[in-house]
Amino acid sequence: MVRFSYRAVERLPKQLEQGVLYHSPEFEVAALSCVCGCGHRVMLLVPDSHQVSQQNGFATVRPSISVCDAVCKSHYISTSGQVQWLAAFSDAVASSTMRRQIARHVDREAELQTWTGPADRRRARFAARSRCCIRW
Repeated sequence: MVRFSYRAVERLPKQLEQGVLYHSPEFEVAALSCVCGCGHRVMLLVPDSHQVSQQNGFATVRPSISVCDAVCKSHYISTSGQVQWLAAFSDAVASSTMRRQIARHVDREAELQTWTGPADRRRARFAARSRCCIRW
């Protein structure tokens, strides 16, 4: 049985170890090698499409991970590192899911491109790093 360990990183590595979920909080992304063993690189946008957390060094990911863009069509969740397999999406559901995700990313990117977006992100990161209450 594969268990996903959690590894916080600054940047995602080019080569992914099987059974490791890499998470870059600064860049809000995570990556893992598909649990089925096919070698497909699964990318997660955090917190846009997924939430990633860890407990005792093991990864929890919500909602489920559906590998719609690979031949395996794997679908699973990871809770405290333990993988629970779910029914694969049909081609129609997979296509619809991918279209919705792309639309969400496009909408989010457009929102971030507003003239206040970069300044708002810098203030939020500064506040999170300094861990104090800042009034603007």
